[in-house]
Amino acid sequence: MKTKWIAILLVIGFIFAILVFRFVSTPNRPDVVMHDSPQWNLPKGVKARLGKGKISDIAYSPDSTQLAVASAAGVWFYDANTLEEQTLLTGHTDTVLSLAFSPNDKTLATASKDKTIRLWDTMTLKHKNTFISDYDSFDGLIFEYVSFIGDGNTLASLSSYRLDLWDLTTNTHQVELNTAMHKNIDFSTNGLMFARNFGNNVELWDTVEKMKKQVLKGHKKSVNVVAFSPDGKTLASGSNDNIILLWDVKTGRQKHTLKGHKKAIISLDFSPDGKTLASGSRDNKVKLWNVAKGKHKNTLKKHISEIKKVLFSPDGKSLISLSQDSIAYIWDVTTKKHKNTFTGHTDIVSETTNSPKQEHRLLRHTTDGMMFSPDGKTLASRGNDWTVRLWDVDTGKHKNILKGHRNVVASIDFSPDGLIIASGSGDKTIRLWDTTTGRLKKTLRGHRSTVSSVAFSPDGTLLASSSWDNTLRLWDSKSGKPIKKLSGHTDIVRKVLFSPDGSLLASESKDNSIRLWNVKTGKHKYTLTGHKANPYHITIAFSPDGKTIAIRGENQTIHIWDVVTGELNKTFTSNMLSFADVSFSSDGKTIANGQVLHGIQLWDVESGKLKKKIDTLDCIPNTLKFSPNGKYLLSGNFDATIRLWDVNTGIEKKRLKAHTFTVNIITINPKMKKIATACQGGSILLWDYEYVFGSANTSN
Repeated sequence: MKTKWIAILLVIGFIFAILVFRFVSTPNRPDVVMHDSPQWNLPKGVKARLGKGKISDIAYSPDSTQLAVASAAGVWFYDANTLEEQTLLTGHTDTVLSLAFSPNDKTLATASKDKTIRLWDTMTLKHKNTFISDYDSFDGLIFEYVSFIGDGNTLASLSSYRLDLWDLTTNTHQVELNTAMHKNIDFSTNGLMFARNFGNNVELWDTVEKMKKQVLKGHKKSVNVVAFSPDGKTLASGSNDNIILLWDVKTGRQKHTLKGHKKAIISLDFSPDGKTLASGSRDNKVKLWNVAKGKHKNTLKKHISEIKKVLFSPDGKSLISLSQDSIAYIWDVTTKKHKNTFTGHTDIVSETTNSPKQEHRLLRHTTDGMMFSPDGKTLASRGNDWTVRLWDVDTGKHKNILKGHRNVVASIDFSPDGLIIASGSGDKTIRLWDTTTGRLKKTLRGHRSTVSSVAFSPDGTLLASSSWDNTLRLWDSKSGKPIKKLSGHTDIVRKVLFSPDGSLLASESKDNSIRLWNVKTGKHKYTLTGHKANPYHITIAFSPDGKTIAIRGENQTIHIWDVVTGELNKTFTSNMLSFADVSFSSDGKTIANGQVLHGIQLWDVESGKLKKKIDTLDCIPNTLKFSPNGKYLLSGNFDATIRLWDVNTGIEKKRLKAHTFTVNIITINPKMKKIATACQGGSILLWDYEYVFGSANTSN
C-alpha cells in the first residue's frame, strides 16, 4: 500500500515538474497555442478563419528570436528558431502593410491601411499607443512604411506623398515633409540626418532642426538611390547617368566618382564596416567598390536580368543580389565567389508602397521582399505568391515556408452537408477545408491559371471548377481526383455552377457565351449567345427551379434564358451601371442586382419590372445573397464590410466588419445553417448563422 502511494506521488511530482518546466522555459509572451492558430482572436460573430490571408511584410527582432509577419488578418508572431506560431496581434481594422522592431527589441511598430500606426510591447504583446493619420484624402495617403531611426526614440513613416517623424518619448508628431517627388529616402545610422533624391540632385535634411541643410549637385540625370555609410560621414548616390557619386556629408563636397556600370544604378549598400560599397545596375552586374579610394574592386557576374537590389548581411561576410527574374544569389564577400542561389517564389515582391504612383526605400536591412536575420544566419523572403520562405544562408537549404492560400481567393462553395468548403484561388489550386476544425484537408492541382470558380454538385459527389486557362474540370469531391476536363471556351471561364438537379453544368466566359454541359457525359449541350459579357464581374445564376438562368451583361442589362429551349425569355434594363452579382430569391420570384452608384435593385422575374431600389448609402455592393426565407439580403462590399438589408423596407439591419479587403464572395448553406465569406486579401471566414441573420430568420 505504501509503495502504491509512493508511485502515485512520484507521478504527480513528475507531471508538476513538466508543468513548471514549460512555464519557466516559455518566453514571457501570451501562450495561445491551445487551439489552431488561424482561429486566434476571431472577430465578433466569426466561428472560424480559413488560412492566414495576404502577407505584406516581415521583420526579425534584433535578437533574432522572433519573426513578425504582417498579413490581412493582423500580425503573426513566430519563434524564429522553431517557427512555431506564438500569437496573432489584432486591432488594426484594415491590412497591416509594414512593421518594424525597435533597436532595443521592446517595441513593435505596425502601419496599416486603416491610416494608423500602432505600437506594441513585444514582451506582453499588448497595445501601447496609436498614431492616427490626419489625412483627409483617400488615395495614396496611408501609412505604408514604418522604421525606427537612430536610437529608436524616433519613428519614421512614409506614405506615397509624405514623410512623418514621431517622437516616441513624448508620443507626439515631430515633422512632416512632402515626398511626392522623392522616390528614395535614407537615414543616417544615428538618425540625425536623412537624404532624399530630387530630380538630378540630392537633398540633405537635419531631423533635429527639421530643415534642409544642403543640396548636392553633380548628377546629369535623375537620381535613383541614396545610401549613408554606417558612420554617417559618407553618402552614396546612384543615377540614370550610370555613375555613383560619393559625398562628404559634413561639407557637401563630392569625394569620388565611380564609373563602370553601363546602365542606370538601381541599388546601393555599404558593408557594415563602411569600407566597401555594393552597387546593382540595369546592366545585370553587381560591382564592389573601395570607398576610401573610390576604386573598383570586383564585378559579380551571374545574373541574366537587371539587378533590383543588393544587400550585405549584418556580419558583412555575405552579399545578396536580387534580379528582375526573382532569382537571388548569395556571394562570399571575401572570395567574391557565388555561394548559393535562392529560388522558389513565383515572384519576389518589390519593396514598394503598394501604390502604383510611387516607390520608396526606407528600411535599412531589407531588400525587395528579402531580409537577413540580425545574426545573418537566415534569409527570409516574401513573395508575390503570398508566402514567406526561410533559407539557411550557409547551406542554401530551404528551411520552411509560411503560407495559407497563395493568392486571391476567387471563389468558395459549401458541400451540401456543410462539412467542407472548396476555395479556388489565383495560385492555380483548389483547397478543401474542414469547416469544423478550419484545417486544410486537400489541395487539388491541375489548372494552369487562376481558378475563378468552384461549385459542388447538389449530391456532393462532384466538384466543378473553372479557370483562366479557358477550361472547366470535374473532380471527385471525396478523393480529390480529376474526372473530366471540359474544353470549348475561347477565353477565360469566369463562373461554373450546377443546375439544382445536378444534371447540367453552366459555364460563363469572357468569350461572350454561356455553355451548358451534360454532367454525366461531359458533352457540350448548347451555347447561349447574343449578349455581351460584362467585363468586370462574374454574374450568372440558376433559378431555384432550374428552368432559367440569369446573366448580367454589359450595358446595364440582365438576360433571362430558358434552360430547356436555350431561348432568351426576357431582358431587364437598368438606368445605372451594374456591378454586383445577380442573385435569385429562394422562391425564384425576385432577382437582386447591385449598382455602382450605391444601390441594389430588386426585379420582378415574372413581369420584368423594377420592384424596389435599396439605397446602400456609403458602400458599393460587390456580391449579393438572399437569406433562406427571402426577407433579407446580404451584400459583400468594396469597403470590406458585409451588410444585412431588409428587403421590404430597404433598411440596413446589421453591418459586419471582419475582412480587410473587398468582400467578393458570400455563400450560404441553409440546410446546415452555415455562412462563408471571402475577400480579395485571401482569407475565408465562417460566420455564426444566428449572429448574422438573427434567430427569427433561421427558418427556410
